[in-house]
Amino acid sequence: MTIARLFSIQCSLTRNVLFKHFEVPSVSSVAWKQSLAENLGLPAPPKRPLSPYLRYMKTFMLDNKAKFPSLTHRELFQKASQQWRYLTQDDKNKWAGNYEKEREQYAIRYKEYLRRLTPNEVESLKHLRKKQLQDKAKKQANREKKRESESLGKPKYPGNAFLQYIQSLPRGDATYKDFLISAASSWNKLPENSQRVYREKAQAQLIKYYKSLSSWEEKMMQEGREDLVRVSQRVGTGGGRGGESKTRRR
Repeated sequence: MTIARLFSIQCSLTRNVLFKHFEVPSVSSVAWKQSLAENLGLPAPPKRPLSPYLRYMKTFMLDNKAKFPSLTHRELFQKASQQWRYLTQDDKNKWAGNYEKEREQYAIRYKEYLRRLTPNEVESLKHLRKKQLQDKAKKQANREKKRESESLGKPKYPGNAFLQYIQSLPRGDATYKDFLISAASSWNKLPENSQRVYREKAQAQLIKYYKSLSSWEEKMMQEGREDLVRVSQRVGTGGGRGGESKTRRR
C-alpha cells in the first residue's frame, strides 16, 4: 500500500484528524487570488500581507512544531489559537507591525497588476472568483447543516473495518502520520480470518447505524426538518423509508 493511499484512507476515515499546514486552513485571499490566476494561466498577483493573527499563528506553528511532535497539525493549530486568545491587546498589537502600511502598498500593487491584464482576463478572474465564492458558500452551508444535524442527535457513521482496527491499537508517542503508516502496514500483514473479525464488526455497526439513521430521519421529518434528511429518504422522492440499502450517503 503506497503512502499516497495511506493518506487517502486517513482522510476518508478520520476526516479532519490531521490538519493541513497552517497556511492552508487560513484560506487567505493571497492563495485564493494566486490560484485563480494560475487556473487561468495568468501571472501570479502580488502577495497580500498576513494579518497580525495569521503572523502570530504562522510563527507559533513553526516554532512549536518540533516541541510537540506528538500533536497533529490540527491540535497544534488549536493550541496556537488558544494562546492567541490569552494574549493581551498590547501583545496582539505588537504583531501588527507595519501591517496597515503594507496593506496600502499591497492595494496599489494589486491595482497595477489588474491594469496589466486585458479586459477579458479581468472578466475571467471576476467570473472564476464569483464561482469560487459560490462554492465556498455552499461548502459552508453544508458544514453548518452537518453541525446542526450532529447537535440534533444524528447518528455518527461508524467507519469501515480498517478504522475499527486502528481504534483498537495503542498510539503511544508516535505522531498520527507514523501511527497510521504503521497501522496500515500491520493491517496488510493480518491473516484473512483476523481481518474478517473487523469486517464483520464494521458490517454489524453499519447495519445498526442505518437503522438509527432512518429513525432519526423519520423524527426530523415529523418535526418539519426535512432539509436535514437524505434526499433519497424524503417523502415524495421515491426513496421512502428504510433506504439504508439503497444509499451510502451520510
